[in-house]
Amino acid sequence: MNTVDLVILGIIVVGAILGMLFGFGKLLKFFTGGIVGIVISIVVVYFFLGVVSSWGFVQDLMAKMHEAMVNANNGFVDFLIKIGIEKVILAIILLVVVQIIRIFVVRVIKGIVEIDNPIMKAVNKFFGLVFMLAVLFCLLLIVFQIVHAVGGQSAENFRQAISGAFHLEWLFDNNPLNALFMRIGG
Repeated sequence: MNTVDLVILGIIVVGAILGMLFGFGKLLKFFTGGIVGIVISIVVVYFFLGVVSSWGFVQDLMAKMHEAMVNANNGFVDFLIKIGIEKVILAIILLVVVQIIRIFVVRVIKGIVEIDNPIMKAVNKFFGLVFMLAVLFCLLLIVFQIVHAVGGQSAENFRQAISGAFHLEWLFDNNPLNALFMRIGG
């Protein structure tokens, strides 16, 4: 075992302990609140905007709004038409709805898993452990993606440093984020 393996093992142990200590409810609230919660909501809006904008009544409302703006015959309104303000308004409304749903769902889940009951306490701690390890794994993939994006000798040196008992070099080479970013990039 090299130093990197020991550090990874230490991070896993500390993450597991913190996951059990805080529990799923508190970790879920922490990781879905603040700026991370907003980013999660924006990603959800991105994926659902096309679906929602294809609904008949939404298309009708957007068409009426567009028609009203065309009839206004105003320079500023012409600018709003050019930027597609009806789509921007739809995205903002959808973001607000997703934020409200996210907050409600997180509160309900937190309330359920934090019931003062021995079985639920064990479930809360177990899922806290699993959730924290999943978050750490996602962070590891993000770090690997950043190093891969930098590339060159730095990436090769990093790959050499992480090779060891946990075979992290395989994960570095086969990071699912690499494929995702290649697909997005072209």
